[in-house]
Amino acid sequence: MDLALQGNLFGEPETAPQKASSEPAAASDTSLDDNALTEDARARPRQRASAEPAADTSTTAPAAAEDAGPASGQSDDDDLPAWSHHSLVDPAQLTPMLRHYVELKASHPERVLLYRLGDFFECFFEDAIELSRLLELTLTGKEGGKSIGRVPMAGIPHHAAERYCAELIRKGRSVALCDQLETAPAKGSAKGTLLKRDITRVLTPGTVLEEGMLSARRNNWLAALVVEPAKGQQPLRWGLARADVSTGELVLLQQENSGDLHQELARLDPAELVWGPGPELTAPSNNTGRPAWCPERLQLTAMASTPFSRPEAEQALLNHYRLSTLDGLGLQDHPLALRAAGGLLAYLQDTRPLEDDDLHAPPLERPQLRFKGDALVLDAQTRRNLELTCTQRDNQFQGSLLWAIDQTLTAMGGRCLRRWLEAPLVQTDSIQQRQTSVSTLVSARPLRQSLRRLLRPMGDLERLAGRAGAGQAGARDLVAIADGLERLPQLAGRINGQLSDGPDWLQQLLEPDPALQTLAQTIRHQLLDSPPLSLSEGGLIHDGVDPLLDGLRNQLDDQDHWLAQQEQQERQLSGNTNLRLQYHRTFGYFLAVSKAKSTAVPDHWIRRQTLANEERFITPDLKAREGTIFQLKARAAQREYELYCQLREAVGLQAESIRRAARAVAGLDALCSLAEVAATGGWCAPLITDSRTLAVEGGRHPVVEQLLADERFTPNDVQLGAGTDLMVLTGPNASGKSCYLRQIGLIQLLAQVGGWVPAASARIGIADRIFTRVGAVDDLAAGQSTFMVEMAETANILHHASDRSLVLLDEIGRGTATFDGLSIAWAVSEHLAGDLQARTVFATHYHELNALADQRSNVANFQVLVEETGDDLLFLHRVAPGGASRSYGIEAARLAGVPTPVVQRAQQVLDRLAA
Repeated sequence: MDLALQGNLFGEPETAPQKASSEPAAASDTSLDDNALTEDARARPRQRASAEPAADTSTTAPAAAEDAGPASGQSDDDDLPAWSHHSLVDPAQLTPMLRHYVELKASHPERVLLYRLGDFFECFFEDAIELSRLLELTLTGKEGGKSIGRVPMAGIPHHAAERYCAELIRKGRSVALCDQLETAPAKGSAKGTLLKRDITRVLTPGTVLEEGMLSARRNNWLAALVVEPAKGQQPLRWGLARADVSTGELVLLQQENSGDLHQELARLDPAELVWGPGPELTAPSNNTGRPAWCPERLQLTAMASTPFSRPEAEQALLNHYRLSTLDGLGLQDHPLALRAAGGLLAYLQDTRPLEDDDLHAPPLERPQLRFKGDALVLDAQTRRNLELTCTQRDNQFQGSLLWAIDQTLTAMGGRCLRRWLEAPLVQTDSIQQRQTSVSTLVSARPLRQSLRRLLRPMGDLERLAGRAGAGQAGARDLVAIADGLERLPQLAGRINGQLSDGPDWLQQLLEPDPALQTLAQTIRHQLLDSPPLSLSEGGLIHDGVDPLLDGLRNQLDDQDHWLAQQEQQERQLSGNTNLRLQYHRTFGYFLAVSKAKSTAVPDHWIRRQTLANEERFITPDLKAREGTIFQLKARAAQREYELYCQLREAVGLQAESIRRAARAVAGLDALCSLAEVAATGGWCAPLITDSRTLAVEGGRHPVVEQLLADERFTPNDVQLGAGTDLMVLTGPNASGKSCYLRQIGLIQLLAQVGGWVPAASARIGIADRIFTRVGAVDDLAAGQSTFMVEMAETANILHHASDRSLVLLDEIGRGTATFDGLSIAWAVSEHLAGDLQARTVFATHYHELNALADQRSNVANFQVLVEETGDDLLFLHRVAPGGASRSYGIEAARLAGVPTPVVQRAQQVLDRLAA
């Protein structure tokens, strides 16, 4: 592939700088050929600098360029522009440039097409209207042809394209970038011939690699789906492939049931979901026109069904992984998962329009199959009610469980901990391996602190390796990779012999790959420690790395020496000791003198530019030498870029090994985070058993405890699964019943993550599922009332709970008539305690349910205590055996500020009803 097409996606084209002078040095100058330059480097070897000055990170484009906006066109004051869609125009009547734009747009109708024109990416027709609306840009116009007139246009500066594209991606749009493939008209081209342009990159929410477009501490999933509709007695079947292009993970899953698919998609929350529906699929849809299994907030992208066919999918996998057979992937018995993987790979191929091979494809690891029962099952309602990664009320990260326990120091560690939290373990051995490592880190504080000091400055090796493999890594990315790889032996030295009983993946750290250390040394040897952002202007490579580059730099040093002598010589000839020989990016080299001295200059000076306070001149010698200098700089910059591309390719070839090491580092960071939280929070190591026992002494809510600033959290015990299967919990409103329910679920979950738990002691049996029904909301989009939502969630629990499940229920049956609700609550309780024998905590205001404890030996009554002092209530937040006889609803209403006459009347009505 042409090197000119590689490099930064949003920067200047990565080609050699063009000569500014109209008088370039003669190409036949033998002193500048490669052999002569190499011999010069041998004769005058260069020594790499011991320290480099800080690189200039400022952008080269003037700041005013972004503010100025597109210069072409004029504002269109019409609310509806005349040409609001590209299909309305006859392409033959358009100017050549717009005709090319329309041709490209026809092949990407669903994407915003950004077309490079000079220093701007421009949009036309409907894309211009949409871009101006989404990004709040001025909608202008451009002449489209004699019979067309002006067409809508909007644009963004090319150097700010990443920022604007990131905003479009966040709004769920896909972007097709049409960039220039040459910097000047080809030789022999007629004047006015269009520069060669083509789609160089397609950016979609699920395929972006750029750091500024990704959330650092969560995976960016692209999912592909195959759905096989129900036929007769056979239920709906589906296969799902999910990939994080930035980290290389590819996970496959095949299951049945529309409800399970909806839950999996809600849990996964992919940035983009692609599927090939096929003409035979007539899946039921909700009232939004979307399939019923697709959560409303997901972006669903339909594709042709051909890439999802089995032959096409098998060939895509064979080509991508360069295999002769798929037997080693273990997909023979999972045809729908295989087809989903093929569709996903086909979609990724469509987003790389200029790539003819896989050299710079985003590297994906071999697919990993996941099976039902591999992890603790948490449905969408449970995740929402337990507030695992965001709060239920305002969808904020602060106040969630992840917020409370995430003390990771690296982005990859944060993603790892999130994955652990979203898929807790169900295998005793795996849980105990993690817990053993956490316990070691808790007890060995110096070890934990030394590891965290090493982890703190590490970059995101997973995503850095991905960008290198895709040919999009910058020089600073490679330096960050080298820094991270150099820390691997130090981490191995710290944990050697101390975490030997930990998870198997720690071996990746205990036995660092020697090839990665060699790679780190190569990067350090070749790249400066603080390279510039731009890859096309030089300043990347150390001296002493490449003889040809050293020879070019020797020649440039000679030219600098000549320029210094020339300045001194012209000072003497002009008699002006304040004369300065300077350089300007646009005007080249010149002699600058003040206005007062500009009238007495030597005759051989040629006036170049007049400013307010000075005059600028050139000389024939200076002009001739300028061409040679520009040629040398261009060749040196191009040679540096070539060396850099070779280095980046070498790093990309090691992407898989780097990622394996990165995953181990991420896991270690997550273990250290769990240990840090446990050590500073006074948590305990739970005893994991194969029984149904859930026995917690002094349990606390891990989030609420942190949020309480002025008071101490009241701990409580729980005993389930050993004699008691159903706990009927009664007590006043606002006394802490919901908090108690949630803390039980979070303690069970944290134990199965492999960490410690907020309690004085805990003995915890492994659960297969956690169910929660806490709080009440309408689902207006589905046309369901609060009560219908409550019943639907309850039905899901009763259909799927087992004796190994943990069920946490709050206020079942409160949304209907009193006797209807009580009857439902009673029947649900009996079913959970009798037929299912699921470990259950049932919080309720139906005090009649206390009678269940007299009828069933595995039911126990508990209450949240309250203390009455006159007309006031003191909530003790303490759970004790026994059932409450009152709910204190009227007192709670008074405390909430209900007007006194209303409270008094409510008491009168209650007294009459009680009588």
